[in-house]
Amino acid sequence: MQLSRFDDEAFAALANRGLLRRAKKDLEKQHVNIIDESPDALTLGFDSFSIRFDIHGPAQAQCSCPAAGVCQHILAAAIGLQQLTASEASNASAAPVEDTLEQLHTALMQVASSELSRYAGKSGYRWAWQFVHDLDGEEAVKISGERHLVIQFVHPRMSFRYMGGGLDSLIADVDISQIEKYRVAAVLAYQRSHGGNLVAPEPVGKDRSAALDLGKDHVGAELIGEALRDSRTRLRESVKQLIEECIALGLSHLSRGICDRYATLAVWAQGAEYYRLALMLRRLADHVKLLLERAGAADEHRLLDELALAFGLVNALEAAQTKGMSPSYLVGQARSRYEGGGTLELLGLGAHTWRSASGYVGLTMMFWSPQDQAFLSCTDARPEQQRNFNPMARYKAVGPWGGLGAPAQATGRCVTLTGAQLNAAGRLSAAESTSASMKSSKLGASFSEQLKPSKNWAELMQARSQARRSLLGEPQPMKDWAVLQPTRYGAPQFDEARQTLVWPLFDENDQSLSVELVYSEQTAHAIARVEQIERGQLPAGTMLVARMRGSVNGLVAEPLSLIRPHAGADENPVDSLYFDAAPEPDRATKWLDKLRRLTSRTEMAAPDLAKPALIMPRALREFRHWVQRQAERGVVDGAAQRALDQLLTLQESSSAAGLTALRQVSLPNDSVTTQLLRAHYICLQYERLIEDV
Repeated sequence: MQLSRFDDEAFAALANRGLLRRAKKDLEKQHVNIIDESPDALTLGFDSFSIRFDIHGPAQAQCSCPAAGVCQHILAAAIGLQQLTASEASNASAAPVEDTLEQLHTALMQVASSELSRYAGKSGYRWAWQFVHDLDGEEAVKISGERHLVIQFVHPRMSFRYMGGGLDSLIADVDISQIEKYRVAAVLAYQRSHGGNLVAPEPVGKDRSAALDLGKDHVGAELIGEALRDSRTRLRESVKQLIEECIALGLSHLSRGICDRYATLAVWAQGAEYYRLALMLRRLADHVKLLLERAGAADEHRLLDELALAFGLVNALEAAQTKGMSPSYLVGQARSRYEGGGTLELLGLGAHTWRSASGYVGLTMMFWSPQDQAFLSCTDARPEQQRNFNPMARYKAVGPWGGLGAPAQATGRCVTLTGAQLNAAGRLSAAESTSASMKSSKLGASFSEQLKPSKNWAELMQARSQARRSLLGEPQPMKDWAVLQPTRYGAPQFDEARQTLVWPLFDENDQSLSVELVYSEQTAHAIARVEQIERGQLPAGTMLVARMRGSVNGLVAEPLSLIRPHAGADENPVDSLYFDAAPEPDRATKWLDKLRRLTSRTEMAAPDLAKPALIMPRALREFRHWVQRQAERGVVDGAAQRALDQLLTLQESSSAAGLTALRQVSLPNDSVTTQLLRAHYICLQYERLIEDV
């Protein structure tokens, strides 16, 4: 029964596609014969070797050949036996596919936590339980399958196929160490996605007797874990105390000692493995230093925003530890980890150059993964002081992977990456172990058919809003990218006051979305390219790859490339705005362009494309401005009581205006500084939600 659920994808995941091809060729020359059959096992003969199957199926089959693991003889015997049983089943009534999947579903849902803990160990079960709770919504794990169940993780990029049997029968499509804990995570993720209640792992605490743990491998980890928890608890209290002291003293009255204390706490947070908090504390130390130096980049209001976010993160970490959890998006990572992504089929969408505020310049290539329905990127960057690195020239230089002549060759082509390395943010590593191959010809019209364009701006805004509702949510830069397919393109204009290109796009409901690109050395070519586009020049159905971002004018898009769906088989469907030259117009086109310019002079002036700035509710603006004034001058001595009285008054007026969450600012035994920080955090959260509406 289990063997009947295997297909070619399952056999390839069991071994690899090369062995599968060899096994099928061997079956064309030789046949499988049954040597011995019993209720517990079945022994088959193939090519002078004997292959033994038991109740665990092909994943645990044994072959008499010297090869380790699943060999081509096991695959050939399994396929041959599958063909024999299929011919016998054709004469009888086979079970419907729905019944088969229901049996597999029941088997996975009935796996108890005790069995999972025995299989991977207590530490492995604890890791898997935390891994599943760190998954970012339904998109992080995908459940599918026709003949069997497929459980797919987005990161690390791996899939498990279940045809029945025990936990060892969960077949992974990649070779990964400590596979047992990932199998347990796959079962827990499946149970959770179907409404199952996951049993929390046993807590590890100092109340357990160390003598009982002598000789166990995980004793050291448990003792270190307890010391780490104590260190984190003291660190959180110290951070909250320092932040509240800053508010009490007033952000206009900070000293060099405050800066040094933030720097010290940042080192402590790094040692306590609170990496995200360590980054925030370093940023706070730098900001306080800028304030003391009266630098132009310093701003008390921005410092208050950062203090409120750090205060919110500390409280979120405290609440998570109380529940016995350490969410990865709150804790952070010491450095980005790249996991094996196997083989990836990608569509090249172009590239862009950039310069960061910290003095780095780089080139970023953008890709679309049809299988994962997600954007991926690969970046090559260097410090600006390295004069030998030119991002514009890098676009036509060799690499970054073996087999790729230059990033320019990937634009508009289907790229197959073998041995790809991918991190959780959707960034591809430029590792030398990764190799690339491309189709010999361009994809033409079939390229655009594999994309997922947005045609309705309201739906696009709603999807983006769902992805970034929480201030403490993990950044997901790849989800800011989108493929836009406007019904029509407006005429681009350059706003000289803001030194920004503005290009309106209209959707199927005739709603406008502004494409904006701020002038810089890196964007000059792209701006010049867009300015050359006349109204109505782009063919119907032309798509635009762009990065979405918020602004004072609402949601805007930064262009990357144009995609022409009606490009010929030998034409490149992707026009990279940052690098490609504009097509040379013929005589007829030049004459029509001249006619358009002449007629446009007699028309009325074009309306202002800039949208009105987003205005926050008056009650919210007044509440936030009041908190900012209190934080600037401090709330010591008598000012604390006056601030509490004013806070109660503002809470009532804000609640009457619909901002009911601000009434939850005041909690028993909280100091006025705690209430001010909590109030400012809620104001920031309100602003984030309003911006995304």
